[in-house]
Amino acid sequence: MSQINRELKHLPYLKCTEHLMPMGNADIRGAGYSFTHTITDGLRAGGLWLVMQDDAGQAADSNGDIIMFAAIEDVDWLSDSQIKLKLAVQYWGRIVASGQQSQTLKGQVYPLWHDSTLASDDILVVRLHQCTSTYCRTLPSAAAPPDRVATNWVCWRWLELLPIPLGTKQRLLKYPTSQLCLRYLKKIIRHSDRLN
Repeated sequence: MSQINRELKHLPYLKCTEHLMPMGNADIRGAGYSFTHTITDGLRAGGLWLVMQDDAGQAADSNGDIIMFAAIEDVDWLSDSQIKLKLAVQYWGRIVASGQQSQTLKGQVYPLWHDSTLASDDILVVRLHQCTSTYCRTLPSAAAPPDRVATNWVCWRWLELLPIPLGTKQRLLKYPTSQLCLRYLKKIIRHSDRLN
């Protein structure tokens, strides 16, 4: 992540209640003129921004909010009543300017956290594998030696899975290192262990 240039990208965007994070893949479905137009513009632009939105409709779409860049890997326009979109979330940025009329956002791409590794027996790693195997969810690779797991990858997967309020998630992502996120996640997991 550290080799990413701090470039500005003016791209179309989608608001998602599923908060997708870097080093992850996702399938999104949608229909209608606006969705079709956004996907078409995203294909032309080489990708799109994903904006986090909560279930109440509140979106993290103000200047300085964290957004994710997703490359469009495949679009299935015809096999269902909705368009199926396969995305690879590659990196993140901050909103620099929004163009609400044109349905685009200008974001500055940059790495937020320097990556480190966690031992494979760390509570966050162990519980993540337990949680995902219980619910039959396949996780992308962590890109680390077998006895270690990339810290950023672990944090991002938990941020995708846990129902953390949008404002809290944005504050964790805006922090300059992953340490605050690690502490927060460990507190949640340890607390849930005490309740079981």
